[in-house]
Amino acid sequence: MVKSNKRRIKYFAGQHETLPIKDKRLLNALLYHLLSKRENAKSDIKRYQADRNYMLFLIGFNTAFRAEDLLQLRVFDVIKGFVCIKENKTGKTQNFKMNKQLHDEIKDYVKRNNLTPYDYLFRGQKKVVKGKAYIYPINRQMGHKIVSSVAKEVGINFVFGLHSLRKTFGYMYILDGGKPETLMKMYNHDDYNVTLRYVCWGKDDAERDRAAIFLGVTSK
Repeated sequence: MVKSNKRRIKYFAGQHETLPIKDKRLLNALLYHLLSKRENAKSDIKRYQADRNYMLFLIGFNTAFRAEDLLQLRVFDVIKGFVCIKENKTGKTQNFKMNKQLHDEIKDYVKRNNLTPYDYLFRGQKKVVKGKAYIYPINRQMGHKIVSSVAKEVGINFVFGLHSLRKTFGYMYILDGGKPETLMKMYNHDDYNVTLRYVCWGKDDAERDRAAIFLGVTSK
C-alpha cells in the first residue's frame, strides 16, 4: 500500500477538442448503460471494471475536475464528503462540500470494493516493485480509451473524451440556470469568456433560451 500524497501526472498530447453532452436524455442513457454493464458483468474483474468506469463518469460529471486531477483521486480525498485538492495544472485549491447523493454513491463504491483510505479510486494495473505489489490508477491514455469507448457504445457521434465530463458539468449547470460567474469560480478560470467557450455555449443555446422568454402580460 502506497502512503505517499504525491500525485502522479501523465499528460496526453495531441487530443482533439472535446465536446460536452448537451442532452439530458443522452446523459441519463449513458449512465444507465454503465449501470447495466455493472449489473450484467460475468466475472468479478469485469464487475469491478464496470463499477469503476461508472464512478469515473459519475464523479467526473459532478466534480468538474480536470482529467489529471480526477484520475489521481484517492479515497481519503473524498470519503468524508469534503474535497480539498491542489490542481496539478494551476496550483490552485479546490475546496468544497460534496453533494450528499454523490457522497453516498462514493461510500457505497468504496465499501463494495474494499478500498482503503490510500487506495486510488480508479485502480488500474498492478505492478510488483522489489517484491511489493502496487496498484496504480488508470493513466490518462486508458481513461480516454474508456470514456471514448463508452461514448461509442451509446451512440455519441462527436468528439468525447475525459474533458467532456468536466465540460458537461458546466453546460448542464448553465442549462439549469446557474450563473456563469459562479461556474467560472468552480472551474478556477480567470476569464469569464474562457468559461463560456469552454462549455461550448453557442448560438443555438442562446436562440433556444430567447424563444423561451416572453416579457409581457400573460393570461392566467
